[in-house]
Amino acid sequence: MQESSTRSIYDFHAMFYDVTFGKLVRRRIARGISHMAINPGDQVLDLGIGTGASLDFYPSHARIVGIDLSGGMLRECRKKLQQKRLAPTQLFQANALELPFRDNAFDHVFISHVISVVSDPCRLLTEAQRVSKPDARIVIVNHFQSTNRFIAMVEKFLCPLCTMLGWRSDLPLDDLIRRTGVEVDYRFKLESIDLWETVVITNNKDRRMGTFVPPTGVGCVAA
Repeated sequence: MQESSTRSIYDFHAMFYDVTFGKLVRRRIARGISHMAINPGDQVLDLGIGTGASLDFYPSHARIVGIDLSGGMLRECRKKLQQKRLAPTQLFQANALELPFRDNAFDHVFISHVISVVSDPCRLLTEAQRVSKPDARIVIVNHFQSTNRFIAMVEKFLCPLCTMLGWRSDLPLDDLIRRTGVEVDYRFKLESIDLWETVVITNNKDRRMGTFVPPTGVGCVAA
């Protein structure tokens, strides 16, 4: 995955995302957000907010900052904000691998169906840790490569096709955990057989000092 092609793919997807893939993942997004235990005044980074499918599920007392690489997806998200009474939300067009925010800015980070879209999943997770407070909750909802060897082979075979559609099918969660050193509190699937998994992480960066590389050349466009 490369950010330039990903932006173009999702600019196109934005026109029909909510009536296709968006419908499939709504319940999983709702459940993932419920595991953040958002308190009044908490600031939440929705990393890859897309068309705003998550906005219906945040409590009204939260303060949401949403970023996305795709201007087309953000356009659809702005429509939702204009049509509904939702939690206070700021939108920015930005690269998730170079987040334009200071360290320790957020109480929670929500990463829904994004980590397998970027060119460097480890960098994305490291950036999420950097901008969130120590012991903040980071929740990831995504498809990860199966631990079943046969299914993993199929996912690897299908990956070139999936990449053309805008995501990779062969991202192994255990490898991501090992390479980033994150602490996973727990992980679950909504159904016994499910393509998507929710991963709940405690930000342990204070116990891993010196591992963060600050981003350079960051640009941010308010949407």
